[in-house]
Amino acid sequence: MGDFNEEYDIVIIGTGLTECILSGVFGAEGKKVLNIDKNSYYGGESASLNMLEMWKKFRWTDDQRRKEIEKAKAEEERKPADATPGMSGPEPPQPFGTKPSEWNQWHISLVPKFLMADGELTNVLHKTGVTRYIELLQVGGSYVVKSGVPYRVPSTRMEAVTSSLVSKFQKFYMQNFLQFIANYKEDDTATHKKGLDLDTNTMREAYKIFGLEAWTSEFIGHAMALYVDDSYLDKPAREPIERIILYVRSMARFGKSPYIFPLHGLGELPERFSFLSAVYGGTYALNTPMQELLFDSNGQVCGVKFPHPNTKEEVTVKTKKVIADPSYFLGDSKRIRHVGKLIRAICILTHPIEGTENADSAQIIIPASQTGRQNDIYISLVSSTFNVCPKGFYLASVSTVIEDSTASNPHLELEHGFERLGLGSGRLGDKEEKFIQVVDLYEPVDDGTKDHVFISRSYDASTHFETCTDDVKDIYKRLEGKDLVIEERKEQPIEE
Repeated sequence: MGDFNEEYDIVIIGTGLTECILSGVFGAEGKKVLNIDKNSYYGGESASLNMLEMWKKFRWTDDQRRKEIEKAKAEEERKPADATPGMSGPEPPQPFGTKPSEWNQWHISLVPKFLMADGELTNVLHKTGVTRYIELLQVGGSYVVKSGVPYRVPSTRMEAVTSSLVSKFQKFYMQNFLQFIANYKEDDTATHKKGLDLDTNTMREAYKIFGLEAWTSEFIGHAMALYVDDSYLDKPAREPIERIILYVRSMARFGKSPYIFPLHGLGELPERFSFLSAVYGGTYALNTPMQELLFDSNGQVCGVKFPHPNTKEEVTVKTKKVIADPSYFLGDSKRIRHVGKLIRAICILTHPIEGTENADSAQIIIPASQTGRQNDIYISLVSSTFNVCPKGFYLASVSTVIEDSTASNPHLELEHGFERLGLGSGRLGDKEEKFIQVVDLYEPVDDGTKDHVFISRSYDASTHFETCTDDVKDIYKRLEGKDLVIEERKEQPIEE
């Protein structure tokens, strides 16, 4: 890393997916972008880690991690006498590898999420040319759990006929609903439903107009519209209908499920958007924590202070706009507010999930009504097919919103998910493992238009990226004052 330019159009703090998408977009628009990150790797909370990195994050103590950092600094300064031999903490167990080349076969996503095949993020990937440098594979299945049994989510009229997910009497009504979804065109009134106004009728009323019962409405809203709770029911039907249309169109792209996932894991996404930004002259600096934001007499941001990643000398760059992820403002109640907690378990399995036809990958939603909860439980599964783990292993995640913040054992809120994975009551095989993390969720207090500091939202419990791309579009509009429109790239970036 050489000297930094004195002034940048935008300084982006953090290399999470949200931040890296914006970095790539603004770079492609000709903006001068600087992106810094306190971590030694791209991705922030949306990174993919190898097995040793996972062990350091979840199994090492703070003191062991601190000693490892000190040892690395001493080695950089060529003072090997200051460093003790070996690692500062325990190595992963033998089944997960015994040397770097084996640990590097693991690409474990910290925020396991899928992409919708016809979703906003996938469209951004195609239009920016990032798909030239990343391979996206189809996910094997999309399931919803009823009475403890996973069922494939029907997305077409014919699938509704054969599905045992709904009653015989509901199949007719569901067929009509899915036919409406498949045919709907905003500018063609012949495809609209008589008596349904998407802007005045609520989604609860829409379900009633189509004759859909409570369970049918619930699995459509949670497994197709992908809402995490039922608060959407009393809001206008337009957004839920558009979400269901997106699901069905994404399903139609491949057939098995509406989801796709990157080869080598989700860490590929922020890295490739970082590369896109660099192609256009963007500057990146890892191991570079933000020290201070500077403001002018009008209270608007005018600069950022941070240590130079190599010399560690204090650097100040000028900028009039800053984008940052909320982890850089922990404890600052004037900038971020706490909006909840989620609990996520990343599990290493040696078997597929029962009831999924031995799928090598899948999303499973356990609706809240099936567990007596207020929030759904989400399960995702990927395997060696995606080059994220060695053959014979599977990576599964279970996540949900924590409903009892006073409980001493919040992992019990995942128990229904663990049972679905065959890990009920803490059972683990000899070559299996699980990493559990409680995650605080934050959102910005204000929209950033006054001081030009635009803060992103935390990643939610769902297993898809649509809320992430919504945040990208929202930040872009607040910063630029116009909607994000990405034009198809006519020239591809140069090769790495």
